[in-house]
Amino acid sequence: MTFAVFALIIFSLLSAFRVLIGPTLWDRLLGLNLVTSKLIVLIILMACLREESFLLDMALVYALLSFIGIIFISIYIQRKGRF
Repeated sequence: MTFAVFALIIFSLLSAFRVLIGPTLWDRLLGLNLVTSKLIVLIILMACLREESFLLDMALVYALLSFIGIIFISIYIQRKGRF
């Protein structure tokens, strides 16, 4: 389990690096989506390790907010800043 947590942290850092150097906005948006999904899995793993169920609720709320945020950001980019 600790190896999985360590691997997720490394992959999250690599995805964050993709957000910083992405040549296009869509690459950066994809990198941000990768970071959030890996953080959600990390929260779920921590909930399993600590046996605390409220972390699962927190992961669910974070996943919903991340999904809605990515959708709104992509619509904003696609419409070139016009709502």
